[in-house]
Amino acid sequence: MNSETVPSHQILDLDTMQQLLDLDDGELGLLQEMYVLFRDDTPPRIAQLEQAIQDGNGNQMGDMAHAVKGAASTMGILKVRALAQILESAGRNGKCEGNPVELVAQLKAAFAESLVELERFIASKA
Repeated sequence: MNSETVPSHQILDLDTMQQLLDLDDGELGLLQEMYVLFRDDTPPRIAQLEQAIQDGNGNQMGDMAHAVKGAASTMGILKVRALAQILESAGRNGKCEGNPVELVAQLKAAFAESLVELERFIASKA
């Protein structure tokens, strides 16, 4: 998946958000807990991803990008998932659809944007 396939305005997959609410009978507890885990666990993984790029360690790059992609997929964070998938592929096969350093910068920005949108979504359901 290329990051251009995700409309820039579409940050959250609303179907995933609804599924997470449905798992908790419409309550916010599960979604809030998952938000905190996503918020707290993702930055260290992105930092490790950056370090792997600096070190030229494709395996580590692929592993960290895969972890970010998985977390973003679980939370329904489309742009973060798409960027992480590109970086994962680059780490696994050594070919990148762009500059990895620039892609990580985009990933960081998309992550920050996703937190704002998640907070907004949660507040709208409270």
